[in-house]
Amino acid sequence: MVLPHQIEQKFSRIECEYAARERLAMHGLKPRKKILLYGPPGCGKTLGAKRLAWSTGLTLVKVRFDVMLSSMFGESASNLRTIFDFCMKNPSLLLLDECDFIARSRVGQKDIGEVHRIVNTLLQLLDDYDLPGLVVATTNISDQIDTALFRRFDDVIEISKPGPEEVLSILKMTLSSINIDKRIDWKKIVNTMGEVSASEVVKIGENASKEVILNGSKTLTESHLLKAIKDLEY
Repeated sequence: MVLPHQIEQKFSRIECEYAARERLAMHGLKPRKKILLYGPPGCGKTLGAKRLAWSTGLTLVKVRFDVMLSSMFGESASNLRTIFDFCMKNPSLLLLDECDFIARSRVGQKDIGEVHRIVNTLLQLLDDYDLPGLVVATTNISDQIDTALFRRFDDVIEISKPGPEEVLSILKMTLSSINIDKRIDWKKIVNTMGEVSASEVVKIGENASKEVILNGSKTLTESHLLKAIKDLEY
């Protein structure tokens, strides 16, 4: 996972604190356990949660609110409590993936039904959260996130679109199994991409690699990459 240095440090801090949780407890301190990742789609929020699960050795338990929400009165909130109870007995990284639907600010919203019930339940569960694992929530929303939800997390990390250096690193990693023409102007390729998500960079690299393999070419050239970038626009 390629991240800017500042964001990489935040992830490493979470991992280090979890590894040293027993030593921290001896001094009356607790590791960061409740993490909110937000930013545009395709920039690695879910991948970041998977990385934390792998680094800490925790089993990943993924929850999708769009699937869990039920039209039956009170059932969604009950389902959410059941999931937290499961994580109490089974140390896990609980991933509340794409919680956009309930992360939106309640200010000015007219709905006082099931969505508000599950938001209030989540806030209470986060307040009381003292499980042996981690809870990570992800959302594409930034300026509309309920401020009450923000305050419940120990760390709030923005996963933004990659900068030029990150784009180049992701692209070269994706192309690592292909023979590459040494004459490629990488600065030109990155500039041609413009603002792209990490997943789009991977897609460009994969499509260019497929073109080389399917055409029986021995080397990936600049033209392969430019074609893959152009194809992504459609």
